Amino acid sequence: MMLNKRFALPLLLGAAALPAAAFAASGTDSVTTVTGVGLAAPMNVNSLLPVVNNNSVGNFQAVIQMYRPLLWIGSDLKIDWTDSIAKSIKVSANRTVFTVTMKDWKWSDGKPVTAADAAYGFQMIKDFGKRYPNYGIGGMPGIVKSFKVLGEHTFSVTLTHSVNANWFKLNGLSQITPAPRFAWKAYSIDYLFNHQTDPALVQVVDGPYKLARFAQGREVAFVANPAYSGHQPSIKHFTFKMITSSDAAFAALKTGDIQIGNVPATLYNARRLVANLKSMRTSGGFSISYLPLNFTNPKVAFFHDLKVREALQYAIDQPLIIKTVLHGLGTPSFNPVPSAPDTYLSPEMKKLVAHPLDMYRPKNAAQLLDEAGWKPGPNGVREKDGKRLAFSMIVPSGNAARLATAQILKQEWQAIGVDMSIRQMTFNQEIAMLAPHKDWEMAMISWVYAPDYYPSGGGMFNTGGGSNYGAYSNPKMDKLIAATTHGKGLKTLYAYENYAARQLPVLFLPAPGYLVKYDPRLHGMNKFYTPVSYMAPEYLSYAKSSGGAQ
Repeated sequence: MMLNKRFALPLLLGAAALPAAAFAASGTDSVTTVTGVGLAAPMNVNSLLPVVNNNSVGNFQAVIQMYRPLLWIGSDLKIDWTDSIAKSIKVSANRTVFTVTMKDWKWSDGKPVTAADAAYGFQMIKDFGKRYPNYGIGGMPGIVKSFKVLGEHTFSVTLTHSVNANWFKLNGLSQITPAPRFAWKAYSIDYLFNHQTDPALVQVVDGPYKLARFAQGREVAFVANPAYSGHQPSIKHFTFKMITSSDAAFAALKTGDIQIGNVPATLYNARRLVANLKSMRTSGGFSISYLPLNFTNPKVAFFHDLKVREALQYAIDQPLIIKTVLHGLGTPSFNPVPSAPDTYLSPEMKKLVAHPLDMYRPKNAAQLLDEAGWKPGPNGVREKDGKRLAFSMIVPSGNAARLATAQILKQEWQAIGVDMSIRQMTFNQEIAMLAPHKDWEMAMISWVYAPDYYPSGGGMFNTGGGSNYGAYSNPKMDKLIAATTHGKGLKTLYAYENYAARQLPVLFLPAPGYLVKYDPRLHGMNKFYTPVSYMAPEYLSYAKSSGGAQ
C-alpha cells in the first residue's frame, strides 16, 4: 500500500563515515559491541549469574559467556552437539526418563564439570521457585519427579508423565546450566539473588570467557578462558558497552568505539555513514513482538472483553509499520509462534502472514466496539457506563522504532475512538513493572524464544506462567498448551497457535528484523550471531594482515 503521510518518522544524521584508520583502535584480538545485536535494541546488564537474573536478552548474553547451558541450540532450532556440554540424551520408551551423558568439560580452575553441577543448576531453579522468570516453561521444575546423578558425567531426569520428547529437550533440559556447586554451595538462593552483580561469585566459570571487569551501567569486559573445553577464542578480549540507546550505539559504531552494531530503524537512511562496514541482515531472532495486557488492573477491565481485544488488533496496520518504521526489515505476526523462521507456523497462520492486510480491518474494529456497547463520546473517545475507552502503554525509552510504532498505534486506535497515552521508561524498569496486580495497563515488549525453543506457550500464556505478565487465564488455552507438551507431531502446536490468534491473550505486532554492520576485517559472524539470542564471540576472528601495520 502507499506510504501513509500521517506517520512521518524522524531521520537523525550523524558524522561522516568511519575512516579506515579508526579500525586500528580495536586491535586484532579484541571486539567491543552492545547487547542485543541482531535481536533487539541494546540494553543494560544487571546480573552475572544464571537462573536468578531477570531473563533479559542483555543478561542472557553476558551470562552465557561465562556459564554455558547444558544444550546449545543452533540456528535450525535443533541441538548443536558440537557446542553443547551434553554429549547425548537417551529417552525411555514411555518418554518419561531422559538420561543425559555429558562431555569431559572443565571449569576454569581445572576441576571437572560434573553431573552434580548440572543437578545443582536444576536445584537453583527449584529453590528460586516462582520468582524464576521461566517458571513453567518446559514444565520446569514442576513436572520433574526426580533428578538423579548416576555417575560423574551422567544423570537422569524422571518426569511425572509422558511428554513430547522434543518439547522437553528444547524447553526443559535446555534450561539447565551446570553451576559450580563447590564454589556456591554455602550460599542460599536469596544470597545469590541479592549478589548477582558480585564479581567475586564468578571467579570459576566453564564458558569461553572469564570476567575481567564489571562497571555497572558502563561495561562488562571479558577475557578468554584458556581452560575452555570448547572452541578456543581467537578474540581474547570481548566487551559489552552498556549503551542502552539505539542512536547512541549507532554513534559508537560510526566512530569505531564498537565493532558490531545494529542500524536503528529510524536511522536506516543514515546507513551510508557506515558504508565501509560489512552488512548482515537478521530476522530479529526466533521472536515475537507483542502488547501484554494487564487483566488484573480494574482500570482496564474492558481488556477481558474479546470484542475489545479483537477491535484493537484489527486496527493495527502491520504492513504500514513494517514499511514506515522497519524499512521492510520485519515480518507480520498474528499469533505467539514466530513467523521467521516459520518452522512451527501452522498452515492457517502462514496464509495470514502471506496476506497481512486481511487482518487490517478498521471498519470491523469500529463495528465490534459498537456491538460491545462502546459508543463515541463528545470528544470522539468511546464511552460505556460513564467510563472512557482509554489506557496507557509502557514503551521502553531509548528505542526510537518502538516509540514510532506506538505513535502509529495511537493514531490508528484514535481513528476508532480509543484513547491511548504513551508512558516511557527504561527496559529494566519496564520488566520490573510487568507483573500481575502492579500499576500498568498495556506494554510493548518482544519475546525471544530462549529457552523455550519449541514455542508451546508454556510459562507465557498458561494460567500462573512465570512470564504471563498480565495474568491471562483461559482453561481451554491451558489445555491446548498442555496438549503441545504430550503427543508427537505438530498438530497440537497448530491447534494452540490458531486458538491464540483468535483469543488474543496479548495483541500482536510485526517482528522486527535488523541490519547489522560490522568491522570488515571480522570473520565468523555467521557463528557469532544465532537467532535464539546466543552470542558466540569465540568464533570471531580478524582477517590476517597481508603485511604492514593493522
